[in-house]
Amino acid sequence: MILETIPAIRQLTAEQKIRLCWELADDVSKEMEVRPEVLRVLDERLDAYDADPAAVKSTNEVTAGILELKRRIVGAAA
Repeated sequence: MILETIPAIRQLTAEQKIRLCWELADDVSKEMEVRPEVLRVLDERLDAYDADPAAVKSTNEVTAGILELKRRIVGAAA
């Protein structure tokens, strides 16, 4: 439905489409109220981190994993 109303989206590269998704999600998040159950999950995760910081991944590790996944996907498509 959106692709039919905004056909220029089809012309974007895969990277631009992913970036658009992130930007849209960020924009929507600014308009939405955070539900109590989401806050509860975030609190649980922060508590888990406080209990054992070594058991979680750093943002650098997560970013490296995402970049590796991107390389594998691009390599598989080539």
